Amino acid sequence: MLEKVDLSKEMKKEEAKGKLEKMGVELSHLQRECKAAGIPVMIAFEGIGASGKGVQINKLIQALDPRGFDVYTVNRETEEEKMRPFLWRFWSKTPETGRIAIFDRSWYRRVLGDRFDGLTPKKQIPFAFADIHSFERQLTDDGTVIIKLFLYISKKEQEKRFKRLSENKETAWRVSKEDWNRNKKYGEYLALCDEMLEQTDFEFAPWTIVEATDKEYAAVKIMNVVIRRLKEALVEKKQREAMEERIAKEQAENGKIEEKSQTEEYKIGVLSGVDLSKSLSEKEY
Repeated sequence: MLEKVDLSKEMKKEEAKGKLEKMGVELSHLQRECKAAGIPVMIAFEGIGASGKGVQINKLIQALDPRGFDVYTVNRETEEEKMRPFLWRFWSKTPETGRIAIFDRSWYRRVLGDRFDGLTPKKQIPFAFADIHSFERQLTDDGTVIIKLFLYISKKEQEKRFKRLSENKETAWRVSKEDWNRNKKYGEYLALCDEMLEQTDFEFAPWTIVEATDKEYAAVKIMNVVIRRLKEALVEKKQREAMEERIAKEQAENGKIEEKSQTEEYKIGVLSGVDLSKSLSEKEY
């Protein structure tokens, strides 16, 4: 699937700048609307190493009110986290109503990087996918919006970026032996990414593949996806509230009708026509 993606897409800096400024204003308004509507949002950035996840997160959050979001960088599990179910550390970071949680790497690390490095046993992979499905299903059923972005670059582009980072003393630490190994075995790692995308592209939480060779194009596409999804969430919330209000109204009306029918039921019978209001004074009696 990924091999068929066109990675040559690009956009001029000036064009991208104009689009991002306009969309940034719209995104900031949507953030406030989602807060007022009580809609929690989770945005997961996944993808090939050196595809620019950190850069794109920084561009996205420039338009957001810093009081309304959190950014989490997902590293290897700590000793405490290893003693718990692997999704525990993500359940503990789910956003409150109206807030946004952004993940630089996410709960998919277990079926991608950790799986490739041999840290996730093969027999646990099906259970990990099942847990992820349950995790996202429960959250979306409860009204959380999950936006999943997969940033994709070619092996050649990844190697070029690794070399550029390694040649600079200030950024060399960002490229590990594991990163170079993934580049060396790029085809194997890509196959795992393909499987992950196919297994977890749920209707309620779909993936968006971002062609990340050109950073300007990627930034515009990411913001466009986030804006579109938040708009859909607001419409869905209004439709759901309208439906709930209509159902409540119908139930109330049906309750009155049922109460009336039960009252009428007790009037049917031999004594139903007797006038119990008649009286006679004691003297007259």
